[in-house]
Amino acid sequence: MVFHDPPTSPELLPLYADLQDLGHGRGTGVFDGAELAGVGTISGFEMSVPGGILPLAGVLLIGVKPTHRRRGVMSRVIRHQLRTLHEQGLEPLAGLTASESVIYGRFGYGVATYGASFTVPRHRAALRPVAGTGDVRIRLVSTADTVQVCEAIHARQVGKRAGMLVRPEVWGRVYAADPDQWREGRSVLRTVLAERDGQAVGFARYRTRNDSGPDGNAGYTEVQQLHADDTAGYAALAGYLLSIDLTAGIKLARQPLDSPLVHLLADFRSAGMRVIEGLYLRLVDVDRALAGRTYTVPVNVVLEVSDGVCPWNAGRWRLAGDEKGATCTWTEDAAELALDVRELASAYLGGATLLALAGAGQVTELRPGAVADASRAFATDLAPWLQFGI
Repeated sequence: MVFHDPPTSPELLPLYADLQDLGHGRGTGVFDGAELAGVGTISGFEMSVPGGILPLAGVLLIGVKPTHRRRGVMSRVIRHQLRTLHEQGLEPLAGLTASESVIYGRFGYGVATYGASFTVPRHRAALRPVAGTGDVRIRLVSTADTVQVCEAIHARQVGKRAGMLVRPEVWGRVYAADPDQWREGRSVLRTVLAERDGQAVGFARYRTRNDSGPDGNAGYTEVQQLHADDTAGYAALAGYLLSIDLTAGIKLARQPLDSPLVHLLADFRSAGMRVIEGLYLRLVDVDRALAGRTYTVPVNVVLEVSDGVCPWNAGRWRLAGDEKGATCTWTEDAAELALDVRELASAYLGGATLLALAGAGQVTELRPGAVADASRAFATDLAPWLQFGI
């Protein structure tokens, strides 16, 4: 009802039930008498952060009945979720993907990752050469029979970038599922493996659409996943996808901003790259979250954090750390920069720099040089990336 989806097919009901994980007591309901007015669910994930892995409370669904909009129902759900996480010492971070971009900022969620989509015409899809690509064999395989192989490849990618989630087994099954309801006039879900010396080093999953226009083939290869252990494997998979006959090209969604494709395409202008926000991140406990990651260069700074939703975060925190570890403790020392918890979440994985946020008037420098020093410490070599939607 809330998201206007069609009725769920019987083959999907067991998967959806597992995803929501309601049997573990992480669902929240708001009632108007006996009537359920709104719901929220949380599932536990692990997310890569600079220097390691931290627990993340994945907010999978928040919905309010159309008859109960604008009555504070969603606010009650979110505040209850955050307060429970804090009081029970559970995940120090919460995250979600948003149906509407303007909703969650007022609850302290900041855009922590961005994603890129590419639409590449087949006739302008040449790739620059990559050493070792000729050693990679591309093999079309059964999607259903290679879930374990593909999930092992996927698992090896987590940690290469901040923001990536460890994918639970049920999510692996969901991303390999191929119900009729999801095809929408497209082909079955196809899988190709990239192999070197008989070992799988990458995979891609995609659908094709049989569509013809006045100028020939108009249907695109719609790539749903593309993962590889190394550049040669990635280039071999991309080359295969870009060359599929009887198509107009590829549509590749949910890629990192600095995807290898940006640098591999000989004609990048043809790619039609579009950027959209990915993970909305919330620091449930500022001290635990900041102490849970490492920092590119040594940092020792006092942050004045404002938080209108989680009062336990509001105040001054001394962050001290480097590439080996960090501490974050409450302090009465003078603040050196001030920001809202929303902006702190945006900078947490390196998706936005504190300098850029300061340039937009969202971070206030209270000691000359403090923003630049902290910005360098929070930065990451590669753009953070949420590799699948939650």
